[in-house]
Amino acid sequence: MKKSEANTYKTYGWFSNIIYNMKSTRAWDKKLFYSQLVPVIPNVAGTYLGALLPAEMVRGLENRWDIKELILYIFLLALGICLAQILVEVSGNYIWGNGDKLTLYYEKICSHKIMSLDYDRLEDPECGKLIGNTWNVMRNTYGFRDSLQAIPVGLSNLLGVIWYGMVIGQKSFLIVVLAIVNAVISMKLLGIARKKHSGLHEKIGVYTKESSYISKQSMDRAVGKDIRIYQMADWFLKKYDQSLKGSEGILRKIRNGYFISVSTDALMVFILNCFSYIYLISLLLKGELAVSAFVLYIGLIRNFSSYFNSLMEKIADLDPLVVAMNYIRNFLDLEESPGWSKAGIGEAALSRIKEEGICVEFKNVSYYYPGKEEAALSDVNLVIKTGERLALIGLNGAGKTTFAKLLCGFYRPNKGEILINGIPISDFKRTEYFELISVLFQDTTLLPLTLDYNLTCEEPDQIDRKRLEAVLKLSGVYEKYESLPEKGDTLLVREVNEEATDFSGGERQKMLFARALYKRARLMILDEPTAALDPIAENEMYMSFATAAVGKTCLYISHRLSSTRFCDRIILMEHGRITEEGTHEELMAMDSRYAELYEMQSKYYKEQDERRMRSAAMEDVFEEQGESKEAFYE
Repeated sequence: MKKSEANTYKTYGWFSNIIYNMKSTRAWDKKLFYSQLVPVIPNVAGTYLGALLPAEMVRGLENRWDIKELILYIFLLALGICLAQILVEVSGNYIWGNGDKLTLYYEKICSHKIMSLDYDRLEDPECGKLIGNTWNVMRNTYGFRDSLQAIPVGLSNLLGVIWYGMVIGQKSFLIVVLAIVNAVISMKLLGIARKKHSGLHEKIGVYTKESSYISKQSMDRAVGKDIRIYQMADWFLKKYDQSLKGSEGILRKIRNGYFISVSTDALMVFILNCFSYIYLISLLLKGELAVSAFVLYIGLIRNFSSYFNSLMEKIADLDPLVVAMNYIRNFLDLEESPGWSKAGIGEAALSRIKEEGICVEFKNVSYYYPGKEEAALSDVNLVIKTGERLALIGLNGAGKTTFAKLLCGFYRPNKGEILINGIPISDFKRTEYFELISVLFQDTTLLPLTLDYNLTCEEPDQIDRKRLEAVLKLSGVYEKYESLPEKGDTLLVREVNEEATDFSGGERQKMLFARALYKRARLMILDEPTAALDPIAENEMYMSFATAAVGKTCLYISHRLSSTRFCDRIILMEHGRITEEGTHEELMAMDSRYAELYEMQSKYYKEQDERRMRSAAMEDVFEEQGESKEAFYE
C-alpha cells in the first residue's frame, strides 16, 4: 500500500537565493543584470563626496585657500556627485522599466518543467501545494522588480557600511563595535521574521488554489450558463472574498513580524547616533578635532547610519524574493519518477516493436492514489494480445481510467509491473514509450493554434496531407473541415484568437478522434471518448475506428456498452478488480453482471427510440388534420 508522503523540500540559504536570482537575471537580460552592479560604487562614492564637500569647504576657509582654487575644488566635487547620481538614475530607470519582466523568465522555465513533469506528480497533494505556491509568487511581477531595485541599493549599503565603518573606526573603535552589536541584533530579529514568513507563506497556497479555481470557473463560458441560470454569482463572489480574506490574514501576520524587526533596528540606530554625536562634540571641545574634521565625521556617521538602516530595510525587502526563489527552486528540483530508463531500449528494439505490433501484459498490478487507503486497482492480471480489440467496461469508479493512466505511463504501479512485448515499461525512455501510444480522452482540449496543428502536432511542411484527409473522413469531420474558409489554417480558441472558430462538443471530439488516428501508433486507447455524442454518432465513430485500427492493439474504455459488440474480448471491472471476461456472446449467454448492465442500457435506448417514433407519428397526424400541435393542445 502506498500512502501520500509529505515531500521534504530544501530551504536554500538567503545568499544562495539572491545569487540564483542574479544568475537568472543574467540569463534573461544581461543589461538588467549589469544594471544591478553598475550603480554600486557610484552610489557610495557620491554619498562620500556629499559628506566631503562641506567639510572641504570649511577646511578651505580655515586654511585661507585662494577663492578661485576653492571654487574649482568645490565645483569638481559637485560634478563628481552629479555624475555618480546620473549613473545611479540610469541604472535605476532600466530596472524600473524592465524588472517586472523577469517573471516571464521564471514562468517560461517553470512552464517547461510542469509540461515535462511526470503526470502522477501533478496529482500528488504535496506537489500540488508546491505548484500552487510557486505560481502564486510568480504572479507578483512588481515584487520581482522591487527586489531587483533592492539588490543594487543593498549592495551599495553594504559597501557603504564597510567603507564608512573603516573610516570611522580610525577615530573611534567603540562606534564600530556598537554598529556591529546593532547589526547582530537586527539580523537576529530579521531571521526570526523571515522564518515566520516562510512558515506562514506555505498556508497561502490553499487560498491561492481556491481563488484561482473560482476565477477560472467564473470566466469559463460553459460554466457561465450555470452561473446565470442558477444565480450563483453571489456564491462565487462570497467564496472569492473568503479566499482573499484568508490570504490577507496570513500576510498581516508576516508584516507584523517585519514591523517588530524594523522598529527595533530604528531604536538601535538612534542609540548609535546619540553616542556618536556626543563623542565627536567632546573631541571638538577638547581641541582634538578640527571643525572641518568634525563636519566630515558628522556627515560620515549620518551616512553610515543611513546606509546601515537602509541595509536592514533592503534585506527585508529581499525576503519576499528569497521566499519566491525557494519555491521556484524546489519546484524546478522536482525529480522525475525513477520509473523511466535514461538509456531506453534503443532504436532497433523500438522499430521491431512497431513492426511486430504491441502485446500488453499487466502482472499483479495494484495502484493506490496518494492519501487513499483503498486501492484503485487491486492485483490486476491481464494480457492484451497483439492486434486485439479489448473493451474495458464498468460503472463510474470501477478503475477504468486508472487502468488507462497506468497503461499510458502516467502512473507507476505500487505493486506488480506492466510489460510491452515482454519488456517492462521501466526499461523504456519516456519519449520511446509515448511513440507507441495514441490516446483519445473524454476531455476535449484544443489549443489556440491552427486546426492543422491541433490535428497533427506537426508543422505545415511536415503534414501528410493524404493521411490527414483519410482520418478526417473516417472521423466524420471532413465536410466540416472543407467548409471552413481557412480550412487547416483556421485558428481555434476565441479567448486567445479573436478571429478563431468554435466547434460544438461533438465536433471537437471528432477532431481529436482524427488526431488519434493520424498518429502512427501501434497501441490505441479510447477512454470514454464518446460522452459528447449521441448513441448513433457513437456507434458510427466506433465502426470508423475499427476500420482504421486494423492490425493495431486497441483498448476501448467506456461505461456505455455499445462499444463492446465489435470487440474481440470484453473485460468488466468493479471496485478495481476484473470480475468478468469473455466475448459479448459468451457473457450474454451466462447469468453475468455484464448481461444485466447490457439489458438495462438496451432497454433505455429502446424506450428512447419508441418515444421518438411516437412523437414522429403524432406529427404526421397533425399534418393530415391540417392542425398545428400548439393549437391542438390549446
